[in-house]
Amino acid sequence: MDAHSLNIHDKLQKRRSIAEYMPFLPPVTAAALRLLHRTCRFEIVGEEIYRTFNDVEGPRLAAFWHFSYPSILYFFRDQGYLTITSRSRDGELAARMAQSLGYFPFRGSPGKGGVAALKGIISAFRDSRGGGFVADGSQGPARVAQKGLLLLAMYSGCPIYPVGIAADRCWRFRTWDKTLLPKPFAKVAVSWGPVIQVVRGASPVEIEECRLRLERTLNEITGQAEKAAGGFA
Repeated sequence: MDAHSLNIHDKLQKRRSIAEYMPFLPPVTAAALRLLHRTCRFEIVGEEIYRTFNDVEGPRLAAFWHFSYPSILYFFRDQGYLTITSRSRDGELAARMAQSLGYFPFRGSPGKGGVAALKGIISAFRDSRGGGFVADGSQGPARVAQKGLLLLAMYSGCPIYPVGIAADRCWRFRTWDKTLLPKPFAKVAVSWGPVIQVVRGASPVEIEECRLRLERTLNEITGQAEKAAGGFA
């Protein structure tokens, strides 16, 4: 190995995940997330759809915007759901934290990595209770639904249940998605939208129609959650 290759190797070693440098961080973060949300009061908007989600036999998909990820992780905790996290270094922290909250993390994306990655995710979902998926992906743009989720729903046969989150008092981080974290004792509204089913063999036009419907629904129910919480999503 030449000097240039060694230099690249050294840089890659230094760029290890923060979760690898500090293995205690994911469980501590998960515990803090539990403690914070336990002080909050949750309200369900669309209880009939929520009950339908819980009564589904076989896998089901919950779809939500990236900004709501912390509260979504808490809401669906300890039920053995599968969640998809990025293969990036930041994704390692998210995966280990999700595992501490009772999830089975799958590293990858149905919109990236080609056919093999999509097949792996479909197989994982079929062998699970289902799980959650960030509709606008790991890098955005924010609140714009991506096609990967629709492909996963089509090939797996899983129905999509849109879920929106809002809180009356919260922190918003200076990230691309403006991540929402409720403040202690906040009121958190969880709004459920009508189920979206992508039929097997859907054409590109039909998939795009479903994508737009999901995007509109998520934005609508996020607004409903905002009104119910009395705050801003």
